[in-house]
Amino acid sequence: MSPSMTLIRRTLRTAVRAFLALPAGLAAVVLTLTGQPGRAARLRARLAGGDGWTGRRLLARAVLGLPLDAVAFVLVGYALFNSVRNFGYPIWYLDTDYHQAWGGPTMAGVWAVHGLGWLLCLAVLLHWPVRRLAGGQRALDRRLTSHLG
Repeated sequence: MSPSMTLIRRTLRTAVRAFLALPAGLAAVVLTLTGQPGRAARLRARLAGGDGWTGRRLLARAVLGLPLDAVAFVLVGYALFNSVRNFGYPIWYLDTDYHQAWGGPTMAGVWAVHGLGWLLCLAVLLHWPVRRLAGGQRALDRRLTSHLG
């Protein structure tokens, strides 16, 4: 596998984990509060890795990680929404006057400009802010599951 594919795969995996941290954290809180801390710990360990998740640590992770998780969820959600919108440009905007759109007057030019422009934005968005947020999430997970913390 080429190094660029490895980087893309790693970036996408990081973005997916950062995106799922908020719903998984909320599910873990619900499971913990309903008396199923074992299932909650398995859910959290499957997403974040590591062992040592207890009910109290899961609740602490949900509270302390809420700002990171919410921002990551919004950023990756924005990236998903705009990916569908920009790569599916011909589907959404075919019946409109696209002759004045960026890349016009042909639909192929409009699609190329929107697709390539969004790829550049997506690379920047997922490579820097989302990766940094995911790093903060991992650091919090390590701190809470360490035997010293």
